[in-house]
Amino acid sequence: MLNRKNPPPRKYIQGIPYIKPKEANLDNGLRVYYLEGGTEDFVKVELIFFAGSYHQPKPLISFSTANLLRTGSLSHSRREINELLDFYSAHLQVEAFKDFVSVSIFVLNKHLEPALELLAELVLRPTFPEDEMRSFLKNQKQLHLINQKKVQHLARTYFSELVYGEQHPYGYRVKPEDFDKPSRDDLAAFHRSWFCPCNAFCIVSGRIPENLEALISGQLGGSGWQDSNKPQPPEYPMLSSGSRKAFLEMPEAVQSAIRIGKQLFNRTHPAYHRLKITNALFGGYFGSRLMQNIRQEKGYTYGVFSNIVSLKRSGFFFISTQVGADVRTPALEEIYREIRELRSRPASGTELESLKNYLGGSFLRSFDGPFAQSERFRELLVFGLDYSHYDDYLETLRNITPEIIMETAKDYLNEDGMMEVVAGK
Repeated sequence: MLNRKNPPPRKYIQGIPYIKPKEANLDNGLRVYYLEGGTEDFVKVELIFFAGSYHQPKPLISFSTANLLRTGSLSHSRREINELLDFYSAHLQVEAFKDFVSVSIFVLNKHLEPALELLAELVLRPTFPEDEMRSFLKNQKQLHLINQKKVQHLARTYFSELVYGEQHPYGYRVKPEDFDKPSRDDLAAFHRSWFCPCNAFCIVSGRIPENLEALISGQLGGSGWQDSNKPQPPEYPMLSSGSRKAFLEMPEAVQSAIRIGKQLFNRTHPAYHRLKITNALFGGYFGSRLMQNIRQEKGYTYGVFSNIVSLKRSGFFFISTQVGADVRTPALEEIYREIRELRSRPASGTELESLKNYLGGSFLRSFDGPFAQSERFRELLVFGLDYSHYDDYLETLRNITPEIIMETAKDYLNEDGMMEVVAGK
């Protein structure tokens, strides 16, 4: 008989049941990966282009090109596109990042053929109507001006500039006048150069019908979509390391946004996994040291966290919080004290066990279902890795010790080279 007073035994994750993809190369060079899984007749088709803001010739070109794909094509107006998406119960999702652009469609299998045809039309033959572009940029400019009055937004954008420099795409801070500069020709030229088969890959996930490979080949692999010239990514110098600080005074603010961090490396680095785990103990989840100190003990904030961000050509560590303007100085002091203690105070047995249980569970949850697995697989493709990358993470998590965490903090999370931005008063 089940005794509900006794909790079930804890069991450490031994491995992840990966959905290993089937790979195909279309006639025009586009790589397609099929991840079969799930119980519902539902499919996600995602196209990833290495056409993020890093590749653009001037500000907002990548972001505008991606977001205006759905505003008009050779065959359909914006209104017709939206009506077709509604009719087929399909969801179109466009995301523009620093390194790549993702265009996805989620659709029931019974509507897959017309939905896939629409996706191909939007990606291959957009028209970027002038009126749609001007309306989009006008709205985005208004949103930008509103965000300029938010302390958290200012701290985030100025922090990137401190870390990478104002001339680097990873650090460039968009200005209000930038929204008036893009032209339709800019968007069309960027699309021709970077939205091409040799600069992309496709991931299909879900319940894959038998005819899907033929549909994909017919819509995305034909002679109508070919490369003109293989695009060459530009090169930009990054700022050298060194501590830099900025205080952005906003007299009307009632809170101060704090952002502290430094340039490090991406997920291809040998120390990435242990740094990720070390960061989690420090500020990467609700039970972290930063949360226990700054929120629970001191009551300076509702939330404080830290994270490791992995970009294709770099990576960085940051701490972020918003505190009352009257406790800004003691909050900063406590954050730096926790940085020092991470190098000197070993994690207790309970602390380390809670950390491992949380990270193991959240990692397993991130592979739950074919769509989640497709996102994890996308990470591998972007960084040129394979599934051993995730196996290595579990192995590192299993074997990490308080001593390894302190040594990692000494190597990478010391105050040398830390950037600090405070926005508010």
